[in-house]
Amino acid sequence: MSTILQGENFKTLEAENGVHAFQIVQELHGGVDLIVSDIQMPNGDGLSLAHAIKSSFPAIPVILVSGNAKPDAEFEFVDKPFGPAALMKAVWKLFPRKAKG
Repeated sequence: MSTILQGENFKTLEAENGVHAFQIVQELHGGVDLIVSDIQMPNGDGLSLAHAIKSSFPAIPVILVSGNAKPDAEFEFVDKPFGPAALMKAVWKLFPRKAKG
C-alpha cells in the first residue's frame, strides 16, 4: 500500500501493528491526513484502530482493506486482492481535490 501511495506522491508512514499505528498518530498529535489499514493484523485489528482513530482524531479519514466482507459502513473499504486503481479510487473519494486530472 505504501508503494502505491508513494507512487502518487503521498508521504507515508508504516506501523508494525495497530497499537504502533495509534502511537504514531498520537505522537504526531493527529497530524496525519489518512489512515490505511488492513483489518487483520497482529497486536490489534484494523477495525479497532479505525474506531480508536475516529474517537480520538475524528478529522482523520480511515480506509480499511480486507479479503473478508465489508465490516463497517462508517469507514471507506477496499476489498482484497486489489490493484493500485482500487486503492486510489478510495483515496480520491476522500481527497477529491488531490485527484490527478
